[in-house]
Amino acid sequence: MRKWVTIAMVVLVCLCSALYLRNRALQTDNDRLTANQTALMQKATYYKTEAGKSAASVQKLELTNSELKANYKQVCQTAEELGVKVKRLQSAMTTATETEVKVITQVRDSIVYRDGAVDTLKTFSWHDAWVNILGELKGRDVSLNMVSQDTLIQIVHRVPKKFLFFRWGTKAIRQEITSTNPHTKITYTEYIELK
Repeated sequence: MRKWVTIAMVVLVCLCSALYLRNRALQTDNDRLTANQTALMQKATYYKTEAGKSAASVQKLELTNSELKANYKQVCQTAEELGVKVKRLQSAMTTATETEVKVITQVRDSIVYRDGAVDTLKTFSWHDAWVNILGELKGRDVSLNMVSQDTLIQIVHRVPKKFLFFRWGTKAIRQEITSTNPHTKITYTEYIELK
């Protein structure tokens, strides 16, 4: 009789342990989904830094591989094009920028030697530390060469939980992104981390 009671106790302890572990896993997944819902509702915030550079801030989404495949097909397709298996992804970031430059410059006459003949055309150029524009006018035709240089700096940090002036734990993970080119405006950003 004592043997059966011991076996029943062991089975009950194992069952309680399994239920406890399953409950913890469901609670962790529920916390992840709650954080994802908050991130999707907040969207990104766009602002200017003290130096006047365009910046954006976005909270991370934490997705499983199946959620990524179902909802972010372009990210999966890009990973496959790069030869990276989707199941090996750790995180993916997407940022869109727009560069707008207002150029005021003068047109100059230039002499060009082509095929042994002298030809005249009008040229113009404009540049600063980030953008270089060269152009030619020949009759009604315009030839334009524009090069824009930019560096996007991404900072990922944790946001602590707060109560009064106490800070502890992690409330959220956020990505801050800024552009070094003052002509560039960040129009979209997203940060996905895979579970």
